[in-house]
Parts: sequence; structure tokens; C-alpha cells
Amino acid sequence: MKTRILRLLAGCLLALTAAIHGFAAPVLIGNKNVVGEKIDSATLKSVFLGKKVAWDSAGRVSLAVLKSGPVADCFLQGAVEMNASSFNNHWRRLAMTGGGTAPKAFEKEEELRKYVAETPGAIGFVEAGSADASVVVLTPAP
Repeated sequence: MKTRILRLLAGCLLALTAAIHGFAAPVLIGNKNVVGEKIDSATLKSVFLGKKVAWDSAGRVSLAVLKSGPVADCFLQGAVEMNASSFNNHWRRLAMTGGGTAPKAFEKEEELRKYVAETPGAIGFVEAGSADASVVVLTPAP
């Protein structure tokens, strides 16, 4: 119950942050072969922190992120409870210790969306208005 309330508050905070910064809330997008995967909040966190590296039926996870900005901060705060800077530091530490390869990072949402559309197993996030038919919008289960 407590976790559910915290997730609800985090969702409200994300929506408020998006409204303040003048952008639509970020959405999780995936390559069309990821659509059948079961993604809950714990799985999402594991994927974005490099703990889950393969999908159950869609092959290797290919993670794509925006380098920085309000969309990145908003999404990462909700998904992994980190801002973009902390998230990048997490991946630097993993790379330095041989614990993983940093996600593919993009400056522009259009480039990220194109990468996710063309890369099997890819997952990333963009502003809601930037998602199109080339990718699937994924809604993690609570």
C-alpha cells in the first residue's frame, strides 16, 4: 500500500514537473519486438540500471536515453529515482568496473526514436508528443 501511494505521488510529481517546464510528460517507447514483454516498475528500473540485459522473448536489451534536459530528468526520476547527472554517473561507474556498457545517448528525441524503431530489443523515452507509429508506447504495470 505504501509503495502504491509513493508511485502515485511520483506520477503526480512527474506531471507537475512536465507542466512547469512546458513539455508533455515523458513516455517509455520500445522497438515493436518488445511489445509482448511484461514490463513493470521493477523490471523498468532493472533495465535502466543495467541489471536486466536481455528480454524474455525479444533478445538483448538495447537502452537509449536522452543525454540531459527536463524530459530526461523527469523520466529518470520516476523510473530509477535519479536525475540525468546521477544516472550518467551510475553508468560511468559500471563501465569503469566492467559491469556494463553505457546506454546509447542522444541529444535529440527524433534521433532516439529512430534508433529505437530500427534496433531490435531497444527501449527508451521521449516526450509524449514525440512518439509515433514507428515505435510502441509501453505502459509499465504497477
